[in-house]
Amino acid sequence: MLAAMTLTWTPVTSRVHVTTVEPHRVNVGLIVGDRAAMLVDSGNSAGQGAELLASAAALAGVPVTHVALTHGHHDHVGGVAAMPALEVLAHEHIDASAGATRTFSMALAVDLGGQRVELLHFGEAHTRADIVLFVPDENVVFAGDLLEEGADPQVDSSTSLANWPTVLDGVLGASNAGTRFVPGHGSVVDRDFAFVQRAEVAMLYSSSEMLIEQGIRAEEAATAVEWPFTPETLAVALPKAYAELAAKGVEPKRQLPIFGV
Repeated sequence: MLAAMTLTWTPVTSRVHVTTVEPHRVNVGLIVGDRAAMLVDSGNSAGQGAELLASAAALAGVPVTHVALTHGHHDHVGGVAAMPALEVLAHEHIDASAGATRTFSMALAVDLGGQRVELLHFGEAHTRADIVLFVPDENVVFAGDLLEEGADPQVDSSTSLANWPTVLDGVLGASNAGTRFVPGHGSVVDRDFAFVQRAEVAMLYSSSEMLIEQGIRAEEAATAVEWPFTPETLAVALPKAYAELAAKGVEPKRQLPIFGV
């Protein structure tokens, strides 16, 4: 039997809180309004979800009525099974197994009573179903795994490396210098951090395109450039970047013959 978690909620503002659950330092958010509250992601498992819900309700002092899923990976949606009374909000591309009860395509707003929460989908990036939550009155953004602190951004078969920088452009364009960003994993960050991570993801894609044009194969790419990522990340991300670029028709450039030599 697993031991009960000890949850510590850290205030981002007086009405927005974050707790981190293991494994993988997954952030779960709590947004509090005058008459209701919303969880952001649900933890890894039903047991974890039950403890998160009870703890959040005690802290909020108002009913927790919603949980928003930033994307469909299990470490963010596994706790939904313990939240049957909540409205589960997610993007329409999320897998049905996540348990969403209300989905949307581009935007959705929820009024918690004196606290408006805006849920937006800027396009495919980390997954096909990424959403970002803006809390305008608190100047806080829940970015899900579009941002990652303390580790590299994670890439899998559903990732769009080509579109990820564009998605972050949309998020950054709706923020300001004082905005605080809650990443999917790790500590709360500022706008400068988000700009840097956007540039790093963009570099992964653009540098891969340059390497392909130079005739450098995917298995050689990890040592061809000074990357801001670990070898473990590159082992997944570079083949993905190469595959996306190949699908676009990017190929090695042919050298013109040198006459008179």
